[in-house]
Amino acid sequence: MSHADLVTSTLDMEVLSMDVDTLHPDVEESLYRLRVGSQVKYITIEPGTFPSDVLPFPMDLLPLLPHLPPGNWVEARVARGSNGNPTVQPTNTILPEVREQWHPNRVDALSLPFVKFMTPRVRVVQCASRPVVSKIARFDFEIPRMERETAVYRAIDGCNVGPAFLGHIVEGDRVIGFLVEQLHGRPAGPEDLQGCRDVLQRLHALDIIHGDPNKHNFVVASDGTVTLIDFENAMLCRSVEKKNEELATLPAQLSETTGRGGMVPRELVY
Repeated sequence: MSHADLVTSTLDMEVLSMDVDTLHPDVEESLYRLRVGSQVKYITIEPGTFPSDVLPFPMDLLPLLPHLPPGNWVEARVARGSNGNPTVQPTNTILPEVREQWHPNRVDALSLPFVKFMTPRVRVVQCASRPVVSKIARFDFEIPRMERETAVYRAIDGCNVGPAFLGHIVEGDRVIGFLVEQLHGRPAGPEDLQGCRDVLQRLHALDIIHGDPNKHNFVVASDGTVTLIDFENAMLCRSVEKKNEELATLPAQLSETTGRGGMVPRELVY
């Protein structure tokens, strides 16, 4: 499965995100999030519409797309018509949004200049004259995870656990992500056990377990301060037993040498 997020332009159109199954392109739909002028539109390409070898490459795909109809539609399907040519059919779907909206700051997704790629959903962007980290739900099936993580940030706000939450990212009227401060540091190691334990216990005191306390999710600053990141797997939990189980994994997590949790280079900014 390719989750590459390339930015490739053809005239006034660019691919912002895509989800293409490169192993089964003839049976799986391909999803694209496009900027068309000043609007964001979502295109689903049905299997067999275009040669499978062009689907992962926006530079090759964009010239093949049929003319997109004007209007304020946000989602459409592209398929072969009865004459064998690709056609575009806008749908009336109302796209879901993150309902956990608690911060007063809302920033348009297209207003954030790109600085650095981190993962398909996470980038360093420029906001208010400084680099910050953006995280979005690119497609509707990613909204539940974004909803959960946004709720966790609300719970930990001001508790010295994670990076500062800077606002919601909107696309039109929909909230699709958030901005957090950019951190600089290194992954935690065995020598940071106490600092990692302290910050994880602060999270547990809020009745939340992290769910993935690998060494790369603890950022150690130059002064030794430890900050937790990546709350996608976090969940409410009042069980003392489960909290203690998570704490008990820390020595092994911090001694991990296989690279688990750090396969995607983050350069430790988050």
